[in-house]
Amino acid sequence: MNWSLDQLAQAAGVHRNTIHNFETGRYSGSPEKLRAVQQALQKAGVEFIGEEGAAGVRLRKTTSLPAVAAAAGVAAATTAAGAAALAHSVLVVNSAPEVRSLARSILEELRLNVIEAESGEEALMILQEQAINLSAVFSEAIMPGMDGIVLANIIMKTWPAIKVILSTGAVSVLEKKLPPNADVIAKPWRISEMFRIFKGV
Repeated sequence: MNWSLDQLAQAAGVHRNTIHNFETGRYSGSPEKLRAVQQALQKAGVEFIGEEGAAGVRLRKTTSLPAVAAAAGVAAATTAAGAAALAHSVLVVNSAPEVRSLARSILEELRLNVIEAESGEEALMILQEQAINLSAVFSEAIMPGMDGIVLANIIMKTWPAIKVILSTGAVSVLEKKLPPNADVIAKPWRISEMFRIFKGV
């Protein structure tokens, strides 16, 4: 058996991006998707091992690297799922990895669990699977593809309980009418302002 990422996704009945995010540890996924991928991997020859507080995988037979990587991600996600579900999570949306990293470091100082997305489209995919665990979305207002303002309006209509904080250095964004669930923080960020906005999240 030598599954590609696409074949594993097809066998589990999930999107290929879900498999990729398991591999990279970018987010844990919904319990239903975790089970679907785990069951597909078990049928493919992967055994999930470990006790409470630990997780791992081993192979019963030859298995492709994408399957092994996904299996490791599923094992880790399954172990962390209970703790993550209890944490307040913020989805950080920005096309620049270094900006996401800076936002993560600040938010983790507030003991917030951080999930990352590099586009509005990826953010929607994560929201569809993890909205129940998200208390806020911290998004760049102006991005390639779906921008933060469009994303904020979709969140307002679909998940109104989730707060949206838009980051921008553009005066034009500050002047726009935003949905009631959205707030704006100007760039460059001031740590005191970040703490004020996210303290109650």
